Amino acid sequence: MPNLQRPTLINQRSRYLVVWFVLAAITAFGQGKPLNPVRDTGLKSNVELVRADSLVGINNELTLIRFYGNVIFKHRGATLYCNTAIQNSTTNLIEAYGKVKINQGDTLTITGDTLYYDGNTRFARVLGRKVVLTDDEVTVTSRKMNYDLNTSKAFYSTRGTIRQDSSILKSDKGTYNTQTKIFNYDGNVTINNPKYDLKTEKLDYDSNTKIATFLTETEVVSEDGTVNASSGTYNLETEETNFQGRSTLVNEDYTLVADTLFFNRGTDSGLAIGRVEFTSLKDNLSINGDRIVRNGATGLTQVTGNSILRNFEKSDTLYMAADTMYAYEYLNAEMPVDTAKTDSLRSQKKLKLLIADGNVKLFRTDFQSLTDSLRYDMKDSTITFFQKPILWSNENQLLADTIVAYLRNDKIKDLYLKSSSFVISKDTAQNFNQIKGRQIQAVFDDSTAIEKVLVDGNGESIYFAVDEKNKLIGLNQVVCSKMALSFNQSKVQRIVFMGSPESKLIPPKEIGGNDVKLANFAWRIDEKPSKESIIGSNIVDVNVKEPYNSIRETPEK
Repeated sequence: MPNLQRPTLINQRSRYLVVWFVLAAITAFGQGKPLNPVRDTGLKSNVELVRADSLVGINNELTLIRFYGNVIFKHRGATLYCNTAIQNSTTNLIEAYGKVKINQGDTLTITGDTLYYDGNTRFARVLGRKVVLTDDEVTVTSRKMNYDLNTSKAFYSTRGTIRQDSSILKSDKGTYNTQTKIFNYDGNVTINNPKYDLKTEKLDYDSNTKIATFLTETEVVSEDGTVNASSGTYNLETEETNFQGRSTLVNEDYTLVADTLFFNRGTDSGLAIGRVEFTSLKDNLSINGDRIVRNGATGLTQVTGNSILRNFEKSDTLYMAADTMYAYEYLNAEMPVDTAKTDSLRSQKKLKLLIADGNVKLFRTDFQSLTDSLRYDMKDSTITFFQKPILWSNENQLLADTIVAYLRNDKIKDLYLKSSSFVISKDTAQNFNQIKGRQIQAVFDDSTAIEKVLVDGNGESIYFAVDEKNKLIGLNQVVCSKMALSFNQSKVQRIVFMGSPESKLIPPKEIGGNDVKLANFAWRIDEKPSKESIIGSNIVDVNVKEPYNSIRETPEK
C-alpha cells in the first residue's frame, strides 16, 4: 500500500527547507529588505520573492510553494502584492489572491482580487469585483483586466469605465497603452463630460494630445446641440472638432449638414465643406453652398460655391443665389437691449446683414432681380442693389446704376433708383409706359403695384393715354427736370410736370415705331428669374420650421 502523505509534510529535508524559508521571510520582513536583489536577466528571468509572513511547500520538489500574509514579488521592474500566492518555479507562474496589486514605474498601479502572472511572457491577468488601473490622472475600472508588461498595454473584455479629468468613458472592450497614453475603445462607447455626452461604437483617444478619434457612427450631445457623424476627431482640450462623412449638427436655433465639419466651440468658429445645408430657425432662413466658413470673433459667415439663400418671412419667402454670400451677426456690444438680456450667448447671435456678390439672382412673389451684388440690411429691411441692377415687380421693369428697396411688413414699399434710372410699366393694353431720369422713386401699394413715381433730374416720359373704356387717346411724350406720376392698375391716372416741361401728344393714327420707345429701351422680361431657376432641382422647398432634413438632396430615381 503506498505511503500517502500530506503535500506540505514531505520529508525531513523538506521540513527543514520550509522552516528555513519561513525564517528567512520573517527576517527579511524585519529588516525591510528583499530576499534577493532584483536582476534584469531578460525575458526568461524568474519571479523573485521579496517577502511573505509564511510559506508552505506543496510538492516534493518544492517547485510549488504557497505564501501567506503580506506577500511581495518583484519581476523586471514590476512589484506584485497580495495576501496569498502560489509560485510555480518550474513554469514561472504566480497565482495571487486577496488585495492584489501590481506596481510598475512611479505611476502605474493595478488592483483586484485575483492575479495570474506569467513571468516568461510578463503577462498579468487580474480579476475581481472591481479591478482598477491608475496611471497619472487616468483611472480604468473593470471586472477583468489583462496587462502585458512587455508592450505596456492593458486590456479589458468586460464593461469598463475610464475616468480622466472630468470625463467618464465606458465601453464593452478597451485597450490602454501606458507608454503612449493611447486608448482604444470598442463596443457601446459612451463619454460623459459636464460639457457634452458622446456615443459611438469605436473610439481611439490620445491622452497626451487630448484628441478623440471615432471610427464609426457617432453622436455628440452638448448645450450647443446634437452632432451626428460617421467618423472624425474631437479635441477635449481645445474643443476643436473634425467630423468626416455626412455630418449633421442640430440645436434649438439652427441645423447644419455637410460632408465635412470643422468647428471650434471655444472660438465659435468653423468650416463646413461639401453639399452644405444650413437652416437658422431664429433668423427664419436657410443657406446652401459648397463651402461655409464662420468666424466667431467677427460674427462673419462666408458661403461659396452654388450659394443659395431662402429667407422665410410671414407673408413671403425671399430666394437668392450668388457666387458668394456673406452673413454678419450682431456682436455682443451691438445687440439690442432686449435681446442682450437673454441668458444664452448662442441665442443672441442674430443676423444683421447679408451681402451677395457675383451673378446675384433674387426672387420674391412681389419682385425679382438680377444684379452684380446686393446688401440686405435685416435690421431696417433695406436691400441695396449695385452695378446696374434690373428689377421686376408685376408688370414693371426698373433699371439704374444702383437701386435701394425698402420693405415694410415683408412687402416692397419704396424703390429708389439712383443714376441712369429707367422704369418701364406694361399696361393692360400691352403698351409700355416709360420713365427715365437721374433719380427716381417708385412707391408701391399694399398689393405691390406701382402707386406713384417721382422723377428728379433729366426727366423723360412716354405714356399711353387711354379713356375709361381702355381706348387709346394718344401717346404723350414729356421732357422736364422733375415729374410726378400716379398710377392705378398700371395706368397713368395723373401726372405733374415741373421745370419748363416740353410735352407732345401724338394722336393714335400718327404714332410711329420710333415714337413708342425711349432711348435704350429693352423689355427684358425673359431674363426674370423664377424660384425654380434659383433653387434648382436638388433642394426640396419646404418651411424652415421643419426638421433639419427638410433641406436635402432629391432622392435618386
